[in-house]
Amino acid sequence: MTATLTGPPGMGVDLSSVPRLDDIQIGHLRHFENLAFLPDGDWSRMGGADPGQEWLDAYRYQLAQMAYALALTHYHHLPAAPAAVRPAYERLVAKMLRRDVWGYWRETSRSGRVVDPDLEALREAWTDPVVKENIMYSGHLYAMVGLHAMLFDDDRYDEPGALTFDWNPIFQGLGPERYEYRRSTLGEAIYWQMVENGWLGVACEPNCVFIVCNQFPMLGFRFQDLRDGTDRATEATTSYRAAWDRKGMYDAQGLQHKFWRIRQDDYVDSPDIGNPSWTASVMNAWNRDVVREVYAGQLRGALRSGPDGTITPYSPSVAMQARKALAAGDAAQLTEDLSHRWKQPTFGYLAAGLSEVGDERLTGVLAHADRFMLPTWERGGLYYPRHDTSFDGSGNMTYVDPLTGNVLLGYARLNVPDGLWSLYNRPWDAEHFAEPRLVGMRGSLDVLRACYHRDSRTLILTLRGRDDTASDAALDIAGLPPGRPFTLRQDGRETDTAAVARIGADLRVTLPVHQETTLALRWE
Repeated sequence: MTATLTGPPGMGVDLSSVPRLDDIQIGHLRHFENLAFLPDGDWSRMGGADPGQEWLDAYRYQLAQMAYALALTHYHHLPAAPAAVRPAYERLVAKMLRRDVWGYWRETSRSGRVVDPDLEALREAWTDPVVKENIMYSGHLYAMVGLHAMLFDDDRYDEPGALTFDWNPIFQGLGPERYEYRRSTLGEAIYWQMVENGWLGVACEPNCVFIVCNQFPMLGFRFQDLRDGTDRATEATTSYRAAWDRKGMYDAQGLQHKFWRIRQDDYVDSPDIGNPSWTASVMNAWNRDVVREVYAGQLRGALRSGPDGTITPYSPSVAMQARKALAAGDAAQLTEDLSHRWKQPTFGYLAAGLSEVGDERLTGVLAHADRFMLPTWERGGLYYPRHDTSFDGSGNMTYVDPLTGNVLLGYARLNVPDGLWSLYNRPWDAEHFAEPRLVGMRGSLDVLRACYHRDSRTLILTLRGRDDTASDAALDIAGLPPGRPFTLRQDGRETDTAAVARIGADLRVTLPVHQETTLALRWE
């Protein structure tokens, strides 16, 4: 990163030019961490209304979106502190591999008449959750492990058996089943299904291809290319776009079809702005020009203004009326349908989409959440608890699902305009991984600021003890400039070098951290 060299005496860098997380953003990160480090099988705060993990607030979506939020945080806010996000990220991947998360697929693979109305007999079930279909799970897993490789320069998830699915219910089956994959073989399974389906995508549920779910493997292809020196992402995105240009991706209102039923060759659509918003939040990474053109039109008539600048989505039926009125040249002065019962993460999808395209109306959406959705602090983490009632007595939207309350509002706050686009198009390279960075951290600490200033050869870290208590911090710094002497300053004052020791090729800095403090490790 680049920053001016004027600033506090002795610091050498203007801290106002260095990204810093605020208390709200730190609160969201702490909540992600709290959830990630719950004991296996403990899904506190993450349970939704659907008991089968088939609905839109399922564990897989919460885990994946938390991982993407951590990726955005590391890349845009804390580029010199992998230690601040990596442990939680890897816990999320581990949880993604638990049977609690993917075990729904064995029964779902049999299909049903909701997704295939011409079905006369159920299909033979299979357990392997990634070998065929189920892109609503496999696409996220592929994106998660691909992002991990790009962010941390680490191919651990491409080791044989790194992605292993164990099925061993005590009272089911003839014995244990195990399905072993790695990042590259997972990508192969997805790629060949894309090819076989004419690049229209891989099915989520049997017979159903959701457009939004097929955006996430596009991320996986890109990050796999970076490790392998291939260019499969270009083939995938070009072929996918051409296939849907021929078939027609949009309904009469200009919204993406919700999903395509393969056997019937028809569509299921919805006027809800949630699906286009979630699609925009990730498609922007590889198809930005189209997203910017289309999403602005999709938002017309979809948003409801509330008190003091707050903004919520209109219920789907009212949004449809508003779009028709605007198309006819009429002002869309409509009353919300307070009989509508929200059941989808529309509010959270909207926040995520607005954050990626840089729409200033995100401020109003977040203001509504803070005013009407009961922001709650727990163990240093901030979230919005599940609330199943759609509106309060004054007609303000109060519905909060676990995906929105645990993850998507935090995701939106931690994202920046074109946040995912930057990860996709401007990935870190060898130069970044050769720079000094915080790779290990012991002590009860939050990292508020972390960057390496190349011009002055200074690593800047702003830390704070959690719970307003002093913490003895041990910080491991890798990527040291060889053979160069250094100085360590804490809040502008030079610190005794006795606090610094060499541990192999790294440095370990040990010192007490009270409240908020900024360290500047500068090489001559």
